[in-house]
This record gives sequence, C-alpha cells and structure tokens, in this order.
Amino acid sequence: MEKIDACRNSCMLYWKDNINLEYCKFCGEARYEPTKERNSNRKKTPFAILRYLPLTPRLQRLYASQATAKQITWHANHQTEEGSMCHPSDVEA
Repeated sequence: MEKIDACRNSCMLYWKDNINLEYCKFCGEARYEPTKERNSNRKKTPFAILRYLPLTPRLQRLYASQATAKQITWHANHQTEEGSMCHPSDVEA
C-alpha cells in the first residue's frame, strides 16, 4: 500500500511532479496541519492521505491459486446457449 498526500479539498495529489509542493496549486490550501511548536522536529502531518493499492500485485495473488483462478475465469471459459442464463453454482437438483 502506498500513501500519497492529497489536498484537503480533493483538488490534487502531491505526487510525481508535485511531491515537493507545500500548498495546493488549485485552491492554495496548505498541505500539512500546522504544528504547535515552532521548532518541532516532528514529522509533518498532511491534512488528507490517499491510500493506493496497486491492482497488478492483487491480481497476481488471486491468479496464483489454481482454484481461485478457475473460478475467476469461469465466465470466459464456459460456453452458454444464446438466450439462456447460467451461473457457476447452477447444478441439477
């Protein structure tokens, strides 16, 4: 999971070319909450954070299991008759 600072008004992300900006380039809001002590060595706290979960590693983990991969690809591999509906859980009673 990657944490990316965001504008408190959701105008922009402080990412790539904008990673070093201290203020939003659209609304002018500050990126970080003000600290109470002037000479604080504490890490700055952003007003908003986007938590990014990359899709590729998640899909790789899903397809790593043969059982899960079989279930995920059922619709692509299963032929149905035109005009009828079926589901992987459809079985004869």
